[in-house]
Amino acid sequence: TLNTRRLMDAASIIVQLAATRFTPHITSLFFRARTNLLVLGFFVTATVFVVWVNFSIGNDYVPRWGVLFSMLLMTASLLLLFPYFAYVFDFLDPEKIVGRITANGLYACTPIRGKAAQAVDQRQQQAIEAVEHLTNIGLNALQQKDKNIASSAIDALCKFAVLYGETKAGMLNEWHRIARWNRQSPDFVSLSHEAVGDLRERGTWLEWKILRQYQMVFTEGLTQIKDVCYLIAIDTRRLGEAAARRGDLHTLDLSIKFFNTYLRATINANDIRTAYNILHQYRQLGEMVVAEGRSMARKARSKSEREQREVSERARTLERRAVDVARFMRYYSSVAFKRGMVFIAEVIAHDIGTLCGVAFHAESRCHDEILRIFLAVDDATESADKEKTLRGVRLAQIKLATDYLVHGSVTLAKQVADDMNAEDHKRLRSMWQELNKLDTREFWE
Repeated sequence: TLNTRRLMDAASIIVQLAATRFTPHITSLFFRARTNLLVLGFFVTATVFVVWVNFSIGNDYVPRWGVLFSMLLMTASLLLLFPYFAYVFDFLDPEKIVGRITANGLYACTPIRGKAAQAVDQRQQQAIEAVEHLTNIGLNALQQKDKNIASSAIDALCKFAVLYGETKAGMLNEWHRIARWNRQSPDFVSLSHEAVGDLRERGTWLEWKILRQYQMVFTEGLTQIKDVCYLIAIDTRRLGEAAARRGDLHTLDLSIKFFNTYLRATINANDIRTAYNILHQYRQLGEMVVAEGRSMARKARSKSEREQREVSERARTLERRAVDVARFMRYYSSVAFKRGMVFIAEVIAHDIGTLCGVAFHAESRCHDEILRIFLAVDDATESADKEKTLRGVRLAQIKLATDYLVHGSVTLAKQVADDMNAEDHKRLRSMWQELNKLDTREFWE
């Protein structure tokens, strides 16, 4: 009995410490685990049996078979101590905790027919709890400067969103309804009725919830561990890419929206390094959208005329998102320049130029519009610092024009040249000489 009590005390202390470190949800996970219930049930049953055998022993009566069985139960209990504690420590491994929470949440938001499909509110609550528990693990890890656990939680949220997106089309219409209890949560309560209606109609309320958690962790990461912010940008790009591949443009739009939110937060914090890394992921999302749109258009050639028109229209709509990315980048170039972050304004010019080059090589229909946006980036740098800032933007333009010339597109190169028509020829010559001396690509990373 004493050994069992000590065992229970030790196990409860270990679980409580883990719950304090990661999330209180660990306690409920632990006591719902089948193995744990079986082992604890065995210990309790053995203890009760031994107590009753001891109680039945008298001066003239000794239950020999009962005593023998008690010894066997006690021996088995002692032998189970080491495997059981090994199981407890394995159960409380951070990565396995994250995996269990993710699996439980995904099960709740998987298309299910029959009676289980009727409990939509309950399943929504389970999915939301999984998302919030993963966020709590990430936030607690940030506060404890544990980058590995924080990264695991952030990646799990991305995996959750991507896998959910693959099965979302099979969910009942009732699933996309935002219930009153859900409407009162911090992630939805500040939204207008129109915004909530849009989330319901587009079927993106859960993606919104996940990206809002990302925004919360991102804000915390700016002051704690900035590497976490880079990972959030990477996972937001992955989420957007997965949405683009399956044609879920509403989720792709959410990814673009939150990239803008991240950029705004980093610019407000004057965090140049984080903004630089976010822009890199943002540009990669735009490049993928261009490539996916052209791939979709090429596949349409083998279809009927009607299907070709439909697929071509979807491809054009998808490629429009790359134009949106370039347009938003140009806007934040202006914002960054006004706040004195000249380097970010130049980086954005190079990123839009790179995106324009990708659209050119892919023969994308959105190329001309991206080029117009690119040539307008320098409009936002009209100020006393024009001489210094325009140089970085002009370098990006010269780089793109050279790419056009190498591939025989003189007309497009002339558009860039016309934009620089009023530029001082000595400055242009010095910029060309600067570029001509470069012999490594890493400079432009």
